[in-house]
Amino acid sequence: MKGTYIKIEQIMDIDSRLAAIEETQNEILRLLAKRAPPEPTVMTLKQAAEYVGFSPDHFRRLAVEQRSIPFSRPSGQQKGKLLFRRSDLDNFLDTSAMKEKTPKQPGRKRKPKDIHLW
Repeated sequence: MKGTYIKIEQIMDIDSRLAAIEETQNEILRLLAKRAPPEPTVMTLKQAAEYVGFSPDHFRRLAVEQRSIPFSRPSGQQKGKLLFRRSDLDNFLDTSAMKEKTPKQPGRKRKPKDIHLW
């Protein structure tokens, strides 16, 4: 009789463990379903401008006219779709953040007050 009592206790323990595992698995599946899709590594002009925080027009000027952001054109022609790599955009943000850290005096340069004409 003692042996059957232990077996029933073991079965109950296994059932509670399986229930806990199933609950954990369901929680993991819920979290995976809520997770946002990964950001693309190659972005269009509009996506890249949104990623950096500029308007698309300003971002196009930075890339095409000033050549400060690397881009590619899949068509290979002068006009067409612009594509940007996320790593290039991250590098652009890092370098522009470094430039902003250098202190600049606001306003225009003023003439010194001790001007001697003669």
